[in-house]
Amino acid sequence: MIRLADILTESKQSDWQYQLRDIGGPVFYRRQGDADDWQFTDAETFAQGLANGAKLIPHKEKDD
Repeated sequence: MIRLADILTESKQSDWQYQLRDIGGPVFYRRQGDADDWQFTDAETFAQGLANGAKLIPHKEKDD
């Protein structure tokens, strides 16, 4: 799915980081660059981002 927000910011998928968390089922997140805040995303955007070269970041149970 192409999102208008992605088009308007002209961000490359390689600038995004993705994360999958199991919270009673799969929950998909993404963030741009090294931003502190993660945002929810859908499975289609998650898969497309990884297919386009974005980084998959492992989920830690607790932050350091």
